[in-house]
Amino acid sequence: MLARILLGILYTATGLAIIGTIVLHNHARLTCHWNWDSKESFMRMVVFADPQMEGDAKIRRLGKRAHVDLAFNDAFMRHIYKKMMSPSWEPLAYLSSLLSRSTTHTPRSPTHVSILGDLFSSQWIDDTEFDVRVARYRSIFPDPSLSTSGSVARTVGAGDESSVPVMINITGNHDIGYGYDISQDRVERWEQVFGKSNFISSMDIPTAAVVGSENDTDSRRMQSSNGSETRHGSSRKLHLVVLNTMLLDGPSSDENLRGQTWEFLQEASSLKENNPQDKIVLLTHIPFHKEQGICVDPPDIRVHWDNTIIEQTMLTPNTTQWILNTLRPDFVLNGHDHYGCDVVHTLEHGQDTWIASATDLSLPVSSGSSHEGQRAKSVREVTQRSMMAEFGGYSGLFEIKIPSTSSSSFASDNNNSNSNSSEDELEFHYTACGFFNDLQVWTVIVTDLIVVILWALFGLAHLIASSLASLGQARKKTHVSLPYEKQKLL
Repeated sequence: MLARILLGILYTATGLAIIGTIVLHNHARLTCHWNWDSKESFMRMVVFADPQMEGDAKIRRLGKRAHVDLAFNDAFMRHIYKKMMSPSWEPLAYLSSLLSRSTTHTPRSPTHVSILGDLFSSQWIDDTEFDVRVARYRSIFPDPSLSTSGSVARTVGAGDESSVPVMINITGNHDIGYGYDISQDRVERWEQVFGKSNFISSMDIPTAAVVGSENDTDSRRMQSSNGSETRHGSSRKLHLVVLNTMLLDGPSSDENLRGQTWEFLQEASSLKENNPQDKIVLLTHIPFHKEQGICVDPPDIRVHWDNTIIEQTMLTPNTTQWILNTLRPDFVLNGHDHYGCDVVHTLEHGQDTWIASATDLSLPVSSGSSHEGQRAKSVREVTQRSMMAEFGGYSGLFEIKIPSTSSSSFASDNNNSNSNSSEDELEFHYTACGFFNDLQVWTVIVTDLIVVILWALFGLAHLIASSLASLGQARKKTHVSLPYEKQKLL
């Protein structure tokens, strides 16, 4: 009786362990999906921030325990990256397509992937350790198409699900340091592996009629440039502006590098001056300035005795206002604040200062819109929550589409604006994707190990019991088979 009860408990624990393992393994893609179909959105970017891979310093600090911790962290991030980069089938949409038999549900693969800085844990590592971490990084965040020079130039068709996503690595303060630590050697070492720390990658914005068609692939050509590329095909372009924000506020230990960064930013600001219909998505590491209380991190800058920056949670108000007014981005993605933040910067008509406020996701936010006339301008800034296990292994799905003709006409009628203004806009959508924290993952792992051990012990106990029973039966048979005379003498 007791054996049956124990066996029932063991079966129940096994079932729970299997369910927990399945949920853990597939949670990232079962709970987080692209908002639009691949035929609607012409760009889909998976966003990660602040993996901050540790290494030799942690081993010296914690000893053998560090090896287990590092192996766990690598496996944790590798799993999230692999799942988020895989096509999203969305079971409900797939089931609906099967039942309706009218539409075919296709898996949605990303066209881009971006890691928003702080790839490693420290800017002070030597070249040997840097190479070790680069190898580990490549095993976690593989990019087979990345050339040896670190170029991200590639032709991508978002409608082509077999396309290899464009990978964009952005440098952070833990990669090259703040203004106090930055040096030419550190920047060059990083750029030799991951590409330029400041660059513009541009793509044609297809018309609504072209998205999802056979010509869609040809209409989206990515090229790394300095903003002076020849325009062809589409009359509008989407520019991904990658900016090294550690070299904006100063002074810096290398003013020459800082000057080059500001020169690049000045050149990037001419994109919309030359072509007002173009759109800009800004990818950086350090967030824009906000007043205290809007995000978890308050605005804070610590400086060395020579005024070079030692630590910085946000850009200064002056730098923030300059970028918003001069570069005029339509959407901003960054990292740095491990807790993440979602805000809208608004410039009211007749004002000259952008005001940041928390995004109210219950209301329709006109992300990246730049309205003319009497309406306010607004820019949404998403600070991606860290993908470290401590913060829940977060990632994000960022996608862009052309508004449909009907929705554009509706918006135009409601806002009493000319029809061209709404057609010039793009629709942006961002989805925050949480995984599990380290405690939850370890709970599933330890539970699985305990269940395996219990089954092993149960099997061993059953084997021993069977052996003893067989031995007892053998002895009994030997006793019964003795001749009657021998049994009598006994």
